[in-house]
Amino acid sequence: MTPLPARRRSPVGLVLALVVALGVLLGAAPARADDADTRAARKHFQKGEKLFNLGRFDEALVEYEAAYERKPLPGFLYNIAQCHRNLGNYKQAIFGYRSYLRQVPGAANREAVLALIDELEDQQRELEAAAERERAEREPPPPPSRREPRRPLYKRAWFWGGVAAVAAVTVGIAVVAGGSDAPATDLGNIDFD
Repeated sequence: MTPLPARRRSPVGLVLALVVALGVLLGAAPARADDADTRAARKHFQKGEKLFNLGRFDEALVEYEAAYERKPLPGFLYNIAQCHRNLGNYKQAIFGYRSYLRQVPGAANREAVLALIDELEDQQRELEAAAERERAEREPPPPPSRREPRRPLYKRAWFWGGVAAVAAVTVGIAVVAGGSDAPATDLGNIDFD
């Protein structure tokens, strides 16, 4: 038996096989990266859920944000808003809920989320009003005006000038009205009329 001659591969076939292999590899790379992002997002989400259930909202917030960065799913925005609400960060919570509703306009929990937004806006207004009252209580009174402070009436020159004028007029009237009657003396009265 004679051995069969070795098959020769054509360079075109080899190039074609290489292109197909590269295409498969390059096409699979994004799928693997997407899967890695999904896995990482799931891991952060699960850790966030545990922390949220323990009431450790600040740590849960970090995990939910990391999950959203890996896989920007709208549900993560809702979870982020929930953490902010529980932490008392009302403005951030409102922003998160609105972002969630923008991305999921037909959300099944839309009415509940809108009610949360209304409630948080009320709480934010109350918080701002309380801060304003506290700031007003802490602020020093306004500085006095640059005008001269009011002096009491008895320390004013015109007051004493008026008193002197009234006294002079009173004495003058008394002298004129009582000038015809001469006072009686021990030596007698002399009339020169």
